[in-house]
Amino acid sequence: MAVPALLLAAAVATWTVDAGTVGALVEDHRAPVVSITIEFPVGTWSPWARAHHAADAFVFQDDDPDRALRKRADALAAEIGLDMGDRAAWFTLRCLKSDLEETMALARDVLANTRYDVHQLKRARRERAILWRGNETDVGFRLTQARARSLFAADDPRRTPYEKLEPVSTDVAKLVSTRDVLIRLPGRIVGFAGDLTLDEAREAADGLLPQPDSVAPDGIAPRLSAVSAAVARAKNQDVAIRNLTQVYLSLGRDSLPWNDPRRPAFLIADHVLGGHFYSRLYVALRHDAGDTYGAGTSEDGDVVPGAYEASTFTRAENAGPIEAKLRATVTAFRDRGLSDEERAGAISYLRGNRAFSRQSARQILRRFLTERRLGLAPGYLDEQVERAATIPLDEVNAFIRDFYDPAHFSMLRAVPK
Repeated sequence: MAVPALLLAAAVATWTVDAGTVGALVEDHRAPVVSITIEFPVGTWSPWARAHHAADAFVFQDDDPDRALRKRADALAAEIGLDMGDRAAWFTLRCLKSDLEETMALARDVLANTRYDVHQLKRARRERAILWRGNETDVGFRLTQARARSLFAADDPRRTPYEKLEPVSTDVAKLVSTRDVLIRLPGRIVGFAGDLTLDEAREAADGLLPQPDSVAPDGIAPRLSAVSAAVARAKNQDVAIRNLTQVYLSLGRDSLPWNDPRRPAFLIADHVLGGHFYSRLYVALRHDAGDTYGAGTSEDGDVVPGAYEASTFTRAENAGPIEAKLRATVTAFRDRGLSDEERAGAISYLRGNRAFSRQSARQILRRFLTERRLGLAPGYLDEQVERAATIPLDEVNAFIRDFYDPAHFSMLRAVPK
């Protein structure tokens, strides 16, 4: 039953804008609103981006000293946003269809702005230093930092979000130069979602971006190291944080890449273990004993591994008992697997939950962009759910016995200092 995924993929029309740019459109004529996402193929994992302060160059380009660009956006009641993720940078806009021409003109002027606000750059420079100091008592940050350090080598960019960043650059000329290279990289996408026809989208994309360069600079692509072997990781580690009155526990390992053939089995197993209010972890740690208000699983990563964790928290004096229960719950899950009823419930959830990611044209466009960025076929992520529905229970439990082997996991504890 792959129809939902196929329909999702078919909803996106694509065309060639120029030699280095693809256009994409998801039509939705229910409201006179248009969302635009311009994606550039470089992110914070790129050595070139880090060496040239590309994130600063990109996200601050709408800050001119007179605030003229933002005032124009306000006058149009248009939303604009600039952001850079691990693998890409995005310029997003949203406006009424009647204001599309003026909004596209604003977008061109933002991408051509050479008057960055030095005062804003200096404020951001100070703010970055303050935020870094604040991380010292941020439990989530400290545990995630410790997990990243246990999984990845010091030069692996997957550690970048959890290490001290370089100060924000205040050299406007260098920032403009970097931005101009970034927006000309081949591999750009101009995506539209909303109240446009294909002809209208083609017209709006025409001339929006400068002509692309034929080749990208050296160092654009991420350089990732192998994940550290489980035997090389500390099996137990305490992260001491001042002013804590509770203990936070994270039992974790490296995550399963999205394109791993075992991923559909993982989706079932993860939901049963920690993916809902009556999951194995919630029942064992909250409902049965009242040891905590929250327990569950989480993961990051994409087609390359990130971290996968089963986590909870409790009052400091209850740390030992809840840790034992957390470990016992994961071990019992590994040893006994799940029931056919739990498997059926997970598949029902996974199928139903897809609707939440396709409520708007903008969501469908984002899913398309994600799959394209990661080299996945359109509809791939949704089709994993249908593949999961075909896996026999014995095969799911065989996966659980391997993936949830305690030898693959290590414990992190955030404890009072």
